[in-house]
Amino acid sequence: MLVIEDNPTRGVLRSEFAVMGNTAKITVVGGSLHHLRFAQERLSQLEQIWSRFLPDSEISILNSAQSKPIVVHRETIELVKYMIAGRRLTNGLFDPTLLPALIANGYRASLTNPMHLTLLPDGAKFNQSLDMVAIDENALTISLPGNITLDPGSIGKGMAADIVAKELMQQNVSGVCVNVGGDVRCIGLGDLDGEWIIGIESPIFLGEIIDRVSLRDGAVATSSVRAKSWQHDGTTKHHVINPTTGLSRNVDEKSLLQVSVLARECVWAEIFSTALLVANSGLRFSMVDDSNVAALTVRTDGFVTQSSQWIKFQR
Repeated sequence: MLVIEDNPTRGVLRSEFAVMGNTAKITVVGGSLHHLRFAQERLSQLEQIWSRFLPDSEISILNSAQSKPIVVHRETIELVKYMIAGRRLTNGLFDPTLLPALIANGYRASLTNPMHLTLLPDGAKFNQSLDMVAIDENALTISLPGNITLDPGSIGKGMAADIVAKELMQQNVSGVCVNVGGDVRCIGLGDLDGEWIIGIESPIFLGEIIDRVSLRDGAVATSSVRAKSWQHDGTTKHHVINPTTGLSRNVDEKSLLQVSVLARECVWAEIFSTALLVANSGLRFSMVDDSNVAALTVRTDGFVTQSSQWIKFQR
């Protein structure tokens, strides 16, 4: 873990470390090294119970359980409830059942550790309703229908950022910002004149900031076609899957290349950024407006569009 004491007089500490196949960046105001270590350990714990690449994770066990109820952590119960709600609210554009399609497109092994593989039961299908998923919150069990498998993927990063930020604030820090691979949750006193200023990076020109937003208690998630790509059967594939075809979404000169969404919680920012990117149309802004979140999209040709609420957060 790389630790940086950014502003000793104001007690601003930062750390960076690898987790969930990404780089996490933690900033605490009025905290200590203990809080940075807590964040790293907590994110690592959530990775252990949610990663589809680890055979003994709760997600992997659920996926192979063939309808049997599995005892899980309460965090996993909440994660699956968000999956169900997110799929329903976006009319299936956000679809956590796409794991068989990802495997068929060649994304079986972790891109950061090829030794970690995803195992699927026979008969698993994508684009499946989650209405028959059985959750018992008292017994802390989940039962998946035999043809359904779940992939926490990006929603897991968003929810992890929410969990760690909230738990750090409960430890009496003044402010915290948790960034897990571009899924950012900020609460409390910011590191710049009391605000958290988040830059939105260009998906076209490396390192260029195309916009900045200010947060006090909120989240921003960015989804991009270019975030994860690989070669399969001589073709470049990416992780943004069309739920109907099971194939990587088409990319042309006017396709949406990146979507950033602002929401109260990072889990919802991630759900809607994924849904808009899959929809591949800024016309779906009505979906985010109706849900009281804001969005910014970038096309392959560099054209940028904002939803009506985005301007309220611009810095």
